[in-house]
Amino acid sequence: MRHPLYWLKVLLFTLFANVLYGANTPYSYSYIPKTLYKNQFFPVTVLVKHYNPKDPPHFEYDSLSLIQPENYKPMQVVNKNEAFYTFYFKAPKDKESLLIPTLTIWNMQNTYVLQPKTIPLKSLESNSKNYIGLLASSLRINSVKVDTFDDKNSLITLNIEATDANIEDLHIPKSVDDGIENIQRDGARATANYYFTVPSSQKFVILSYYNLIKNRFTDIKVNVTNSSNSQELDQLNPKELNFETVKKYTLIFLTALFLLLAYISRDYLYLLLSAVMITLLIYLYIPNRTVCVPEGTSLYILPTNNSNIITRIDQEHTTSVLNSYQKFLKIDYKNIKGWIKDENLCKN
Repeated sequence: MRHPLYWLKVLLFTLFANVLYGANTPYSYSYIPKTLYKNQFFPVTVLVKHYNPKDPPHFEYDSLSLIQPENYKPMQVVNKNEAFYTFYFKAPKDKESLLIPTLTIWNMQNTYVLQPKTIPLKSLESNSKNYIGLLASSLRINSVKVDTFDDKNSLITLNIEATDANIEDLHIPKSVDDGIENIQRDGARATANYYFTVPSSQKFVILSYYNLIKNRFTDIKVNVTNSSNSQELDQLNPKELNFETVKKYTLIFLTALFLLLAYISRDYLYLLLSAVMITLLIYLYIPNRTVCVPEGTSLYILPTNNSNIITRIDQEHTTSVLNSYQKFLKIDYKNIKGWIKDENLCKN
């Protein structure tokens, strides 16, 4: 059995060799922010020298750390014999600093470790009443859709595209009923649908966000009048809505045609076809149909999956549909107007 002093020497030699070799490691951070705002979404890039596509590196951040990258598969850019791998993190809102955890990198021959990095965090102060809590390199409103929410309010849907943004934190200060859904990230780019309500008489809203490139607050004015609902640019899904319009007018045209042919030819077949077309039009486009709502169904403030629940249906009952939006139906329950999911209707 070897003397304990022998193992101590082996350990010291191994540590010395790792430090010496680490000075020439082919892996290093090429970009880490020196300081960040709280809640900021940001990139961290690892440089790989002598990149070999036949033996690409693998990455793993310390799994015990509470701070983890938003994308476990990094974005890769290859430039000749160098490669850049970018991870994206989000700074916490309740800390004074952020610790990028230990990163282990390995290939078929070696394993390397990049030590933790500490980044100080600072608060972003805003006196703007329109600040939506968003920090981004860019922000664009791809589309605006205006729907009737109730007698006094409109439901606005914004399709938003942003870069380097904490898009999930978006909130309009004056909006009580709002929500964000369908968040999709592709590297620095993020898209989402944001829903909120405003008084029907309101013509526009101002969204103020902090531009990380310009280092200042930037305002975007959004038209929320009902007239914009008819513009193709403002439709969330123009192809789908245009198809619905074509289908509707095609049915009306066929109905009128069959009625005319029935009148001219006195053929009951055309009269029967006209009746079928009229029935189909009534079924598809008369909004006040009735539905059976089962006990326990959640009644939502907004037609979104993460909306707040107003109440729950305490007993099965039949009610009229006031409006519909995507997979939600608007109903009146005990003088409370709200939205239910169309999948939650009675089975029989």
